[in-house]
Amino acid sequence: MARALRILFEGGNYHVINRGQSKRDIFLDAKDYKNFLDIMREACRTYQVKITAYCLMKNHYHLLVHTPKANLPSFMRQINSVYTQIFNKKYNQDGSLFKGRYKSVVVQEGSYLLRLIKYIHTNPLKAGLVEKLSDYNYCSHKEFILDKEFDWLKFRDVLKSQFGNVTNVKQAYIEFMDKVDEELDVYLKEKSLEAISSIIYGETDFQDKIKANYLQADKYYGEIPAGKKFKNDLKIEKIKEEVKNIFNVSEQELYKSVRGKENIARMIAVGLSREITGLSCGVIGEIFGGLSYKTISMYCKRLKERCLLDKRIRRIFEDLRETCSQVET
Repeated sequence: MARALRILFEGGNYHVINRGQSKRDIFLDAKDYKNFLDIMREACRTYQVKITAYCLMKNHYHLLVHTPKANLPSFMRQINSVYTQIFNKKYNQDGSLFKGRYKSVVVQEGSYLLRLIKYIHTNPLKAGLVEKLSDYNYCSHKEFILDKEFDWLKFRDVLKSQFGNVTNVKQAYIEFMDKVDEELDVYLKEKSLEAISSIIYGETDFQDKIKANYLQADKYYGEIPAGKKFKNDLKIEKIKEEVKNIFNVSEQELYKSVRGKENIARMIAVGLSREITGLSCGVIGEIFGGLSYKTISMYCKRLKERCLLDKRIRRIFEDLRETCSQVET
């Protein structure tokens, strides 16, 4: 299986998740939680990294990390390796403690950071570990409600930027935690699709910028630009052929729309082309008959909604994605 790409840049924000090997517990007592936090704090100082939010669960952890120096791998390597050494020595074990590489998702600033804070902090509630989040000791929610920052834990700027000119930012945060966030729920469901978009959380423009700067770079293709274009052309032709066969439609039907009627074949062809090639909405629009950037973005959004609501469409999409990703040149 291909290793997940690491998108690194100065000033990046990342949602980092790591789990115990074979779902084993990685924290067995209060001292283990303290050891991990101590190691994390020291690593923050060493690598000048800031934590926006964190939550340590029995068999996994969540961190919202800000990296002024684009050094997430070094920071995470320090945390995981040192904690594994201490854990193995304490419990007379050896080998890997964690399940492979950690997962990291690039997060856009603003409301997206705020949503991830909520997701991270509510893990103990969803797991039924406590009835009140303030009773959980291994989560930064308690620092938030106490408005208590440290040199390694910085969250006030995020809250202030999102809650505007409210008199009491802490109270605004508490009220926000009590509200249902439907957009966050949709994003979390989308993550299970394991798409490229599952490693970038933000607006379409933000995703395009990240993809253009980091996922479409020549180093990820190992080819000159002309070769990269040739490979994308082959992928799109493969997508068109597979979609036509599945839905028994002509190629012309992939280029036209009828007002008031959903063209699911066209929607899937557009969504697959954007996801598999990483090309911008503008380029995909030109390929499919001169559609606008906004129209392609709308198609992709509708496709995600359909995949979440319709198991048959989701299965077709996933099967086509696997087939169309395997293009040989």
